[in-house]
Amino acid sequence: MNKVLVVIMFFGVLIAGFYGYQWWDGTKAAEKVPMEETEDWSNPGNESVSKEAGKLSSQINEEETQKNQKSKSPDPVTMSEEISKYEKGENVGRVVIPSIEMGYTTFWGADPEVLKQGVGMYVSEWTTTPAEKRHTVLSGHRETVFTELGDVKKDDSIFVEYDGKRYEYKVEKMWVTDADDRSVIVEKDEATLTLSTCYPLDFIGDAPDRYIIQSKLINVNDMDE
Repeated sequence: MNKVLVVIMFFGVLIAGFYGYQWWDGTKAAEKVPMEETEDWSNPGNESVSKEAGKLSSQINEEETQKNQKSKSPDPVTMSEEISKYEKGENVGRVVIPSIEMGYTTFWGADPEVLKQGVGMYVSEWTTTPAEKRHTVLSGHRETVFTELGDVKKDDSIFVEYDGKRYEYKVEKMWVTDADDRSVIVEKDEATLTLSTCYPLDFIGDAPDRYIIQSKLINVNDMDE
């Protein structure tokens, strides 16, 4: 009986160590980002960035005009042009939320293996990268990366660094929905960022719901300027 108990304890320690390592490895994707690093991001001081912001505003207005001129019949879903740009699990950028002074490494894909690495960028026929200015969806585990997502407020800025540019989004709304809700990951014509994590945020085990933060694109800056 003592030998059986020792074997059980041994395998118990191995399993606990394995999951403990996975948790620790996932937390490495989250980093503290001091306010001093981000305080100038929303106020570009050079002409080239201002031109980029102006082009973005004009593009959004033009897209809105074209959308209003279309018939009411739905357009066919368009697959993201960057669907095959990276390998699954490849590091593609970073998400930074100044209000909570946190940054998160972002990886290509959003399946369970990718989410073990950090924040996943879900690209599909409904969702795109920030560069395509449609619906960008980022998901992450609450216990490893998005532990402080509940502290994000309406009108906070969220920055996504991708392919040499920094995209600034403004938080518009937050809500809780069922884990099986299919109305969140949908096609959008307006440049939108959606962050998703399990809810309740302090729940132990498989959480039944999802916490959603949705933001609109307001600016694009070149990262090397």
